[in-house]
Amino acid sequence: MHTNQRLLVEELVKRGVSVEILDAEIELLLAKYQGHQEFLLDRYSSILPFPVTKLASDKIFVKNMLERGNLAVPQGRHFDIESVKYFFEYAEYLGFPLVLKPNWGSYGNNVYIGIKSLNELKACLKDLISSLSKKIPFLIERQFVGQEYRVFITKDGRFAVAHRDPAHVIGDGKQSIARLAEIESAKRQDRSRYCLYPIVIDEIATKFLQQAGLNLDCVPAVGEKVYLRYSSNIAKGASCADVTDKAHPSVIEIAKRVLKLFPGLPYLGLDLMTKDISAPQESSSYVIVEINANPSLSLHMLPVSGQPRNVAAWVADLIFPETILTRE
Repeated sequence: MHTNQRLLVEELVKRGVSVEILDAEIELLLAKYQGHQEFLLDRYSSILPFPVTKLASDKIFVKNMLERGNLAVPQGRHFDIESVKYFFEYAEYLGFPLVLKPNWGSYGNNVYIGIKSLNELKACLKDLISSLSKKIPFLIERQFVGQEYRVFITKDGRFAVAHRDPAHVIGDGKQSIARLAEIESAKRQDRSRYCLYPIVIDEIATKFLQQAGLNLDCVPAVGEKVYLRYSSNIAKGASCADVTDKAHPSVIEIAKRVLKLFPGLPYLGLDLMTKDISAPQESSSYVIVEINANPSLSLHMLPVSGQPRNVAAWVADLIFPETILTRE
């Protein structure tokens, strides 16, 4: 089982729930507790209604719902192949830097961040269209400057907040950036301790370094922090730290408001960017990037620093509420 599914299953087994693998390839399990049975597809169960779960992955729909709820989102709009002739004019109106992303997707794939010029935008759009179906719409947004956080919120008000820091290396004055990334990635092979993945060195990382006047052979000074991409996706090598106790109460209120906008969801993960997680949040100080109806558990349970939060227990409480007394 992959890490997130394993964390949930381990929590269920602790409570006396039996778990049987029905189809390992598609990650389908059967969980039983007394007379209660649940299919677990990854972490999806009967408490996650399919329609709202599907809608939560539609970035355009989510953005419209958030705006209806008077919540801050990045300025921008969506286009498709038919309306692309107006795309560049609108992009110039927004102003650079910009973010370009497809309406559907995950793990930060096909997301272009930090676009600084019209020529760069043209190249990114060409690359995006060539890699996706022509029927898929895409969004162009003004890039928000701030730190990115994942807020996990449940319908009964429990929450956890993790700071996601884009992939980076710390210089020692001796090793090259490439070697430092290789050394750091080697430490990330044991997924049982932390939620980290190896640092991805690809064309995006190379280009990011070039824009900063660097390359993979450069040797950073002792203690120098060198970022390798804009994206803070864990699968691309980002790190995460628990900051639940630092989050201002207004952050949690925002998360609760978002959850209420999607009837039927028992919990969700909220990707929020803010200038200061510890300060009161105002419409100019934060934006909600997107939501996730099947959020990562490992971000909160296996952070690199800070206090681990057992969010798997919260999910288990919702799927098998009759096991709560067993846990306690």
